Amino acid sequence: MLIVVGLDGASYKLCEQWIEQGWLPNLARIRREGCWMPLESTIPSVSPVAWSSFMTGSNPGHHGVFGFFVPERPAPHAPPTRFRPVNARDCHGKRFWEEMNQRGISTGIVGVPVTYPVSAVDGHMVAGLLSPKLSAAGATYPADLAAAINAEVGPYRITPRGLYVPGNEESFAAELHTCLELRARLAEYLLDRHRCAVHIFVLYETDVAQHKFWQFMDSSHPRYQPDQGRRWGHIIRDVYAHADAIVGELIEQLGPGDDLVVMSDHGAGPLHGTVHLNKWLREEGYLYCNPGLHQCLMRLAAQSRIVQTCARIASRLRLGRYLHLTHALQRLLASGFLHSSNINWSRTSAYNLGFQGAVYTVGESYQQIGQEIAAHLLALRDPATGQRVIESVHHADQLYTGPHLAYAPILLLESVGGLYSASQKAYAPCLMSLGIDSGAHRRTGIFGMLGKGVKLVPTKQSLHIETIARLLVRIACNQLA
Repeated sequence: MLIVVGLDGASYKLCEQWIEQGWLPNLARIRREGCWMPLESTIPSVSPVAWSSFMTGSNPGHHGVFGFFVPERPAPHAPPTRFRPVNARDCHGKRFWEEMNQRGISTGIVGVPVTYPVSAVDGHMVAGLLSPKLSAAGATYPADLAAAINAEVGPYRITPRGLYVPGNEESFAAELHTCLELRARLAEYLLDRHRCAVHIFVLYETDVAQHKFWQFMDSSHPRYQPDQGRRWGHIIRDVYAHADAIVGELIEQLGPGDDLVVMSDHGAGPLHGTVHLNKWLREEGYLYCNPGLHQCLMRLAAQSRIVQTCARIASRLRLGRYLHLTHALQRLLASGFLHSSNINWSRTSAYNLGFQGAVYTVGESYQQIGQEIAAHLLALRDPATGQRVIESVHHADQLYTGPHLAYAPILLLESVGGLYSASQKAYAPCLMSLGIDSGAHRRTGIFGMLGKGVKLVPTKQSLHIETIARLLVRIACNQLA
């Protein structure tokens, strides 16, 4: 049996630190007895892109997933008819478990993002991030597995319920631990009642904790306050420790000849600010919105104080339990998000649709527009500090190859030190702001392995996430030999 544990967003730097301090004894064992190294993610290092590369062993130009949202277009550089969340149908290419199934290797896949709607497998599948609630059609295979999970495991949730807002640290942290407990129970149930040759479990809570609570443990963060740090600075570490304990429980399931892999889709680090790229594109004359009452309402929705107040009221009234929305969709609804019907496409030549910065272009002059925007963005500075914001601007054809390259964003951005995210708001009160999130993604995650299959891991200083699919197939096949 091969068990793969995905710790979403787990940082190599944090793991190393907490291994040395004794907080992560099971990852320490993997490092000591098996192999342990950094794992490099995709550009952009966001979950839908990275996990799609993990599943298919290919770059975004081949699998066609470029971010959380898809601009539906009849042709490259045509005006989109709508923006919608990405789903499994947008990810092209064979998943590695399909190859395993063809070789007679049964697979159980739980919590991998961009697997909704699920497909039939020799084994079972439970969808992950970007899926609606467990009882929704297409969330599990077989379909009756959802009812069995709720009956045997408890009220399972695909992602944590509710939104984090300042003031509900304790309750939101408790929700993360509740979700981890449910994931541990689900793993135990599936290994007992639905055992396969290969099991994949993704724990999403490590990533959520970092997004929401980084400021409390990082004394260099601009929002750090010592009293809050003393009170909440342990939350991320405790979530890692809980995930590590689950890894330990799964290690106990291993028999002679079995293997366990632990990995993350990307790493994490502090977030110091958000760049409202669509505001910048509007001011520079690349993006035009239609006038009208709806636009006034969108402007109001984009004011962070109003959004935070509404989110706080919803949290206090415990409305989140009734809103079975993914984290990405909750963010969408509370953001004054870019909407295709509000854009004057006859005048628009560019828009951003990426949380790290993914600029799409409209019209035949896309190459010229891309070069102009790239040059301007490299000179962009944070008004508060005077520091540069954008470290690198990549043209998609420099990063990707494959049949879906034409539908990629023309520009992909990396901020200085990874300290800035990009907003998808159509309207924002200023160019730069501090949002609720205080942590963001980094390219370096983790890879570790325990078992005899370690000999199949390339002897390199680091791996790339696109290589993991082929490696897992080799390990599973090696167990059959």
